[in-house]
Amino acid sequence: MKNDNHASHHVIVPVKTYVAVFVALLILTFLTVFVAQFDFGSFNLLVALIVAMVKASLVVMIFMGLKWNKSFDRFAFFACLIFLFIFFLLVFVDIPLRSYRGVEESQHINLKSPVKLIAPGEAPVHH
Repeated sequence: MKNDNHASHHVIVPVKTYVAVFVALLILTFLTVFVAQFDFGSFNLLVALIVAMVKASLVVMIFMGLKWNKSFDRFAFFACLIFLFIFFLLVFVDIPLRSYRGVEESQHINLKSPVKLIAPGEAPVHH
């Protein structure tokens, strides 16, 4: 007895589609190399991630067959991409807003004053 609820189908994809996706991936790879030659400032990583997400989406949709899967599978994939984009966006917004201080600015160490080592359990003496 065959259970048709779990029957899977296999889609025959034309070779022309695979060749078109292959050419698109080659173009996007050259675009990645071309974009790497320019300085976009703080957007360098964002541009590289967008090109990488487009390439990954092509691979997942065509070569891995997500295009012909159920609608929920496509929804789950693109929802993950959107949340990943939001998480990266939050990091990109947070980084410029932080104030980084070096050791020289945050700690003033006077190396000319004598340093007294204290034994374990001994209370430090402040002068």
